[in-house]
Amino acid sequence: MEDQSFDKIYEQYGKMLYRTAFLYLGNADDTEDILQEVFIKYLTARPEFNGSDHERAWLLLVTRNACRNFVKKSRKGNVSLEEYDAPAYSADRDERLDILRKVTALPPKYKEVIILFYYNGLTIEEIGALLGLSRSAVKMRLKRGKEKLKISLEGYDRE
Repeated sequence: MEDQSFDKIYEQYGKMLYRTAFLYLGNADDTEDILQEVFIKYLTARPEFNGSDHERAWLLLVTRNACRNFVKKSRKGNVSLEEYDAPAYSADRDERLDILRKVTALPPKYKEVIILFYYNGLTIEEIGALLGLSRSAVKMRLKRGKEKLKISLEGYDRE
């Protein structure tokens, strides 16, 4: 693979994969290690893709699996989001960080679909294909995840 091609892939997917891994791990150093692992796997495996959607799905799946394996090995539960450049949900940075903390505190099956849907912009069908779930299972996890978030965010005027 040419360096120029890899640079393009990194530019296209790096931020999305960083955000995904950070929401799983909550630590910038661990997130960077996972990203390095994912891109090394990308370079060594040299997978063939049927388009950019397939490539994105593969990278997200590898990132998700690497994060899960890391969490199992390290048993880390601490989340420190202060250094994360949070998405613009609110003009108030503290509120955004609090929302991110609530998302990362969700049970894994809800956190996963929330991250993929709201933070990475995947469709319900794409999430289902990525996680091996039916369309209705993805919708139900999104619904229940949002309900749990709504309860934990009762102090905010948000849905």
